[in-house]
Amino acid sequence: QHQAHADDGIDVDYARDLSRGGLFITTRKPMSPKATLHVQFSPRKDAQLVSAFCRVTQVTAEGVSAEFVSLDAESARLLDAALA
Repeated sequence: QHQAHADDGIDVDYARDLSRGGLFITTRKPMSPKATLHVQFSPRKDAQLVSAFCRVTQVTAEGVSAEFVSLDAESARLLDAALA
C-alpha cells in the first residue's frame, strides 16, 4: 500500500523487484518523478510490514520505481531478513 500525502487515500498495488535500495510498484495511478510516497509492504507472506518513505525515480506505463529514502531500524531489519 502507498500514499502520497497524509490527506490522500491509501492505494493498494503490487510491488516487485525488491532490493535494499527500493522497489517497483505496479500502479496505474499517475505520479511524477521525485514524488515522495509512504509505502508499507509485507516482503513475504505472513511477514511483518516494512514501512518506508520513498522517492519516485522513474515512471513507466506499468508503474513507478521508488528509492527508499527513510527506513526505520525495524523496517531495515525486516527488509534485510527478507533479502537474505
